Order: sequence, then structure tokens, then C-alpha cells
Amino acid sequence: MVRDKCLGLRKALIETDQLTSVQRCMVHFYRNVFSIVPRGKVKLEAAMLKSIHAQEVVETSAFETLVYMEIRREYW
Repeated sequence: MVRDKCLGLRKALIETDQLTSVQRCMVHFYRNVFSIVPRGKVKLEAAMLKSIHAQEVVETSAFETLVYMEIRREYW
């Protein structure tokens, strides 16, 4: 299931069906990131996020996403 950040929905899905795969909607994720990025840096941030999500190896992509989010928390 693809969803926005509704935590109650995620909890309900996990409680009712342990095999349900829950994934965050990339549109909402990007929108949240761009809401805190300075306007002059949005294109750079978009390019970085697109390169991460275009990777074919899931483990690498997941790791780079976590690293990206941690760096951005400290930077912004």
C-alpha cells in the first residue's frame, strides 16, 4: 500500500495484516522535503533525490536515502 504520512493508517494496516507492505508516497515525501529547503536549493535537492530513487539496488538506495535525510537535518 502506498500512503501519505498518516501514522494511524500504517498502524491499522500492520495490526490487521502482518504481510502488508506499506510505503510512503514519493510525491508527499518530495513535497515535505521541498517545504523546508531554501528556494534557491530546490533544483539541487530534486536532482539528488531523483538520483537516489533511480538506483536499481534497493539496499544502496535505502542507505543513501537515510544518509541524505541525516545530512539534511543537520544542514537545514
